[in-house]
Amino acid sequence: MKYSDIIGVMDSGVGGLTVLKELLKVLPSAKYVYFGDSANLPYGCKSKDEILFFNKNILNFFLTLGVKDIAIACNTTSALTYEDLKSEFTPKGLRIFPLIHSAANEAAQGLNESECICVLSTIATAKSGKYAHEIKKVNPNLKVVEIPCPGFVEIVENRLYNSKASHELVREKMQIVLENKAKRVILGCTHYPYLIDLLSKFAPKEIFFNPACSLAKSISGIIKNTNATSDVDFYVTGDPDEFKKSAKLFFEITKDVNFVKMPEFSSV
Repeated sequence: MKYSDIIGVMDSGVGGLTVLKELLKVLPSAKYVYFGDSANLPYGCKSKDEILFFNKNILNFFLTLGVKDIAIACNTTSALTYEDLKSEFTPKGLRIFPLIHSAANEAAQGLNESECICVLSTIATAKSGKYAHEIKKVNPNLKVVEIPCPGFVEIVENRLYNSKASHELVREKMQIVLENKAKRVILGCTHYPYLIDLLSKFAPKEIFFNPACSLAKSISGIIKNTNATSDVDFYVTGDPDEFKKSAKLFFEITKDVNFVKMPEFSSV
């Protein structure tokens, strides 16, 4: 088992806090550095080249901090740029853990032949077909329906849980889940666990699968730390106050937590 001094967690906004929350359960005394590229969210409607540019900037920043283990707390990044990032940064000493691979493997377990898994995700993740590809490695006979959900991230980031438009959008997407009689629904964007109460109005709560749990378990099986207590520093490219407002709804932010405003990345 490898020891790690610092674990980096990267996402486009507050969604990756669902991964950080699960990591704190299994590695409660680690030091974490969270990078939220909120100035460029959502990633799900951007091109691979744009996302790769943002990701490389984040990983290069982690290198300056001495971070060597990185949790990609973003499904879109895992789907589109993980292989490129792994190729470029592994030789530099980074170990990168993507969401989709561990989540797809666990989500496919325990289902009968030809049963259906639905994946709620961003447009970019759905177009990549990465979840279906990884799931069918485990069970090629499973039916996988990838459902792009533009607007879901904005509901979370802007705290629009009670709006009529939000409810209608979620109802529309969940109708596809019901029509396919899905046995499992993967929350294929780290923002989506924040929507679980709204999603559960349209389908049983127990069918929803949170990839953050799979990733955290995967990481804790490979690395451990020697710190006495947990510690989290936050770096955000957008407005730190807006980030805090969204984050506090789902994650305990204490007064002594360090938030650093980062400059926005220049254009690709």
